Amino acid sequence: MEITANEYFERQRINKYLSALIIIFAGIVPIGSYAFSYYLFFSNFKHPYLTKEVTMFYVSGVVVILLSLFVVFLFLSLKLELGINSQCIVFRLFPFHRKFRKIPFSEIRHYTIRKFSPLLEYGGWGIRYSTKRNGIGYTISGKYGLQLELISNKRLLIGTKSPDKVLEYLKLYAPEKYVEKRIE
Repeated sequence: MEITANEYFERQRINKYLSALIIIFAGIVPIGSYAFSYYLFFSNFKHPYLTKEVTMFYVSGVVVILLSLFVVFLFLSLKLELGINSQCIVFRLFPFHRKFRKIPFSEIRHYTIRKFSPLLEYGGWGIRYSTKRNGIGYTISGKYGLQLELISNKRLLIGTKSPDKVLEYLKLYAPEKYVEKRIE
């Protein structure tokens, strides 16, 4: 997506502490426990080369390692991108959305910037459904989001790290659709 001077673009990634936890618990712990099991398993065999148990152990090890690497790669490549231009709002949560999702201003009934709790309202981060009727949430980090109510009565919340900047650009392009209080 190309960015011009009159457009807003923001990219969010998982913070470094959460990234470290993901690497530890999804990568190092499973692979380390497999290595420890390997040591315990093979310390009991005199010739552990081509038995059925050994083959299954190797296959399970490959599965554990591949799944761990996949989960680590998935979380570390996760990013939320939000763009605002004169015609629409675009966003995507990569790698789940390969292309940007476009919401023209003509499809938006109201919007507001609000503080929210990812855990209490949406049950976590990522693509989540609200437990408090706020629709679908696309969040990675932070506690502020752009709440949209579409003409089709669907609601979306897109997380942002710069709520003031987002509001500034939205008021520039669609000031009549801004609602100061929280959308209920």
